[in-house]
Amino acid sequence: MTTDSQLSVQSPRRFRPWLVGGVAVVIVGAAAGVFLWQRFSQRPIAPGMAIAPNSALLTLTLPTDPKPWEALAKSGLLQAQPWLVPTYDPLSPKGVNLAQLDYLKDVRPFIGDQATVVLLPTTPESVRESPVPPYVWIVPTLNVPMGEQLLQSVIGEPLTEINGVKIFKAKGILPDPDSGAIALVKHENQAYILWSQHQSALQQVIATAQANNGIASQPIYQQAVKGLSDHRPLVELYLNLPAFLASQMVAPEGSLPEPPRELQGMVLTADMTPEQIELAAVTWRPEQNQALVSEGPSRELSRLVPETTLAFYGTGSFKNLWQNTPASVKETIASTVKDLTGLDWQQAFVPWMDGEFAAAFVPVPALGNAPSLLFLSQTSNRSQASQTLSQLDTQIRDRLRWQVQQTATEPQPITTWRIPPGLPVGQHGWLNDQTLFLGLGPLTDMSTRPERSLADSPLYRAVLPQPKDTQFYLNLSNLGSLQNNLLLPELAPEVARSLQPFAALGITSYVRDNQLTHYIARIRLKPTSPP
Repeated sequence: MTTDSQLSVQSPRRFRPWLVGGVAVVIVGAAAGVFLWQRFSQRPIAPGMAIAPNSALLTLTLPTDPKPWEALAKSGLLQAQPWLVPTYDPLSPKGVNLAQLDYLKDVRPFIGDQATVVLLPTTPESVRESPVPPYVWIVPTLNVPMGEQLLQSVIGEPLTEINGVKIFKAKGILPDPDSGAIALVKHENQAYILWSQHQSALQQVIATAQANNGIASQPIYQQAVKGLSDHRPLVELYLNLPAFLASQMVAPEGSLPEPPRELQGMVLTADMTPEQIELAAVTWRPEQNQALVSEGPSRELSRLVPETTLAFYGTGSFKNLWQNTPASVKETIASTVKDLTGLDWQQAFVPWMDGEFAAAFVPVPALGNAPSLLFLSQTSNRSQASQTLSQLDTQIRDRLRWQVQQTATEPQPITTWRIPPGLPVGQHGWLNDQTLFLGLGPLTDMSTRPERSLADSPLYRAVLPQPKDTQFYLNLSNLGSLQNNLLLPELAPEVARSLQPFAALGITSYVRDNQLTHYIARIRLKPTSPP
């Protein structure tokens, strides 16, 4: 491991506007995946991940080429996101002309195609250094001598040295002229500029580089990234889920929270076309967990709800979905059903729910498009399902004192639950010999098949062109129909503005193997008005 005493800080300067927004910008930018454009050629693992510590809460890798950001700026999406501070825009004067450096001329030629920011856990030492959560920018360099000479003016006196790697004070990168530390480290055949407001954070990254045990060395991470795509995306997010979620939890009485263990990590990539945002993600579970099983595609139930459906979730096998469901979620569902109905969920419902399953919000035109919550389930054991529904009717009548009325409609009878003085609040029945429905809230007419189903909707097909196992659809254009009722309160103006450019969201997933689940998401953009 060799080091150089002079450090090229220009690339951190290049990224300074992103740092101004702090970790909040990092998280929001990654979670939404809204900063994306073009596809790149064949994509290896991001260089910065080789020295990103395994203790990292998250990492975010972004391109250093300004062209994708120019295309994004022209799309107008950034202007619709009020949570983005103006100085975050890498095309702003502050973003490309820091410390009198011309980014395209003085910086871009000697740095790699991608830079990675790493968010590390907060420690007592990091709090003493700065109240900002500890993060490190990792910037691959292509021409170390050129960078050293160019950035001589922004490197202060040495602060410390770790196994031959010197950490210097960084001058002029933030408004505080004495804020930050910078180092140059070499790992294998690649040199990296490291910059942070926290000297302790730099020390962690340097130690990782010297030990050669960064996130990229994890076999499960390599499997996850390999299966995402064969190109280099604009945005790549890595989340250490147990550590990240634990960092967001409030511990009682000062004790450390117990981090969740059912999901160990996630990698997410994002791209963009003029029509939509495309995201892909992989999550993984510990090896000792029960093996994941394929749930199969949901093909039929989207044909039984109308084109106007606001939200739809479907899976090809409830039996397999239930097997893949984390134990904590199973317990919550079972206890909720027990409290509401008095029935044992595992014994009364799960055995016969062995086919496709779906849940949907369907607007009721006669009631001002108020949404009805609708559940659909296929079964191969109709007699057992009918017995459970009969028990449910008994509980509804005896425990809640609701009226239970059956009407002889074609092609199947329908049972309606009413609260005094006769207001309908629930309904269930059979749509065919193997498919039943249960509706809650405002009641939609399920006695006839819709003239145009959700499966026929161009918007649905655009975001879910080839659903894998489970699928989720949300009509963002008509999201207002869910507001001002018990299902969704009125959205804050900032949230409503952020969602305005988007028409629909579609997410499909499939089990890749006994540990990995693969997700594909598409966010359809509304057509832009001509200038």
